[in-house]
Amino acid sequence: MKTKALLIVALLLFGWATYTPTLAQEVIADDQGGSGFDAGNLTDEQKANVEVLDSVISTIRTQFYDKKYGGHDLKEMRARYLERVAKAEPGVPLHTVLRTMLGEFKVSHLTVMEGEAYNDHFAPEMDNTKRRQTGFDISELEPGEFFVSDILTGGAAEAAGIKRGDRVLELEGKPIEGNELLLDAGGDPGLPNQHPHYFVRNPVDGVLNVKVRRHADDREPLNFEVTPTNINMIQATKNSVTIIEFEGRKFGYIRFWHFLHDGMTSALKRALKKEWEMCDGLIIDLRGRGGSPNVMNACFAPFGDPPPMSMFPGMPGRQIDYNMPKWDRPVVALQDSGSRSAKEVYAHNWKYLEIGPLVGESTPGAVLGSTFAQLPDGSYLLYPAQNARDLSWGKTELEGNPVEPTHPVKDLLEYAAGQDTIKEAGIKILYEKVKDLPHPTKEEEKDNSPAEEEGF
Repeated sequence: MKTKALLIVALLLFGWATYTPTLAQEVIADDQGGSGFDAGNLTDEQKANVEVLDSVISTIRTQFYDKKYGGHDLKEMRARYLERVAKAEPGVPLHTVLRTMLGEFKVSHLTVMEGEAYNDHFAPEMDNTKRRQTGFDISELEPGEFFVSDILTGGAAEAAGIKRGDRVLELEGKPIEGNELLLDAGGDPGLPNQHPHYFVRNPVDGVLNVKVRRHADDREPLNFEVTPTNINMIQATKNSVTIIEFEGRKFGYIRFWHFLHDGMTSALKRALKKEWEMCDGLIIDLRGRGGSPNVMNACFAPFGDPPPMSMFPGMPGRQIDYNMPKWDRPVVALQDSGSRSAKEVYAHNWKYLEIGPLVGESTPGAVLGSTFAQLPDGSYLLYPAQNARDLSWGKTELEGNPVEPTHPVKDLLEYAAGQDTIKEAGIKILYEKVKDLPHPTKEEEKDNSPAEEEGF
């Protein structure tokens, strides 16, 4: 089942990579040594750590997208890190050392992820299962300053009254810094200007006590009780489908939390045919993680033609009919510094075809086709297996080249009290596009075909 799950991941994250397990022993014989460190007298715990290191090196050697490894000598790299790896405490301390090593490659989608983070927050998004979760993430924007950065639409944190931009002071009565309920969400150690990002674990007793400060000058903090519920980002995307009324106009809105599952396509298709029929314009929110090229392109198809896509590297691309309804009224897309991977390809193609305004911040330039490999200690190596330039119009190299917005707007997250500067700007920009247009009218002919399954 593990191998099958990993294969599914490989097909979904960017649609190209394949997973071929490689034994750690295949590299040990060639790479023994450690800059003077005596590797011949290791404890069982140290041997287990080295096995994890060798699994990482082996996977990079055989599966990494760049066969020159960014100019690195893998044997020399292993030797430099062997002592630190062997002496590290298992778990997070070991993974911290490995992330430092992987940061030397200076590419995106190369990190070690805790098994808990993968199993509870990534795997469910690929097979549309739900997990009990608190429904919010936390980012450390400055050392010691932790803010609520993401709240799942319809999740437990939203129901409890927590707002994006709240500064978190305590979880379960303990200071937020170093709190055991913070779970590292991954990130890119090889990219600059990365803020630590965390999932929030479920409390032991079933109710999470959260203390926050909503405004910088508040004298008294606010206390919330969050009771985790079963949800995933696919459900949150469905929940996000709304109609925003502004200055006598109606705008459809959807927040694509990712493009990992065709539930996103189903949500968009349903909204285009039903909820948004009488809307003057649409807002497509691209903030967050990436996903599958098939889902990405299907969700792009109502607004513009995706580039021809090849199912296998080296094969000629072909135009695909995604069977999506077309939208011919104004539309705006939102992005921020966390819009990554497939979201960046989507944003680039949107801008390239001049579909509509692109509002928000520059993307991080983190665009490589990636997949997961399970490591011997139960953690996961996320690694880039393919360059994604063929997915972009103009075959543009997006790795390391952020997509710039047409309408720059900074996300003022700290003490935002629930306000969303990028979304608010998108609404106003869309209004300027539609204010002089006639209101849409209902079409006389109705589609009498059977309703499609929503896919959730």
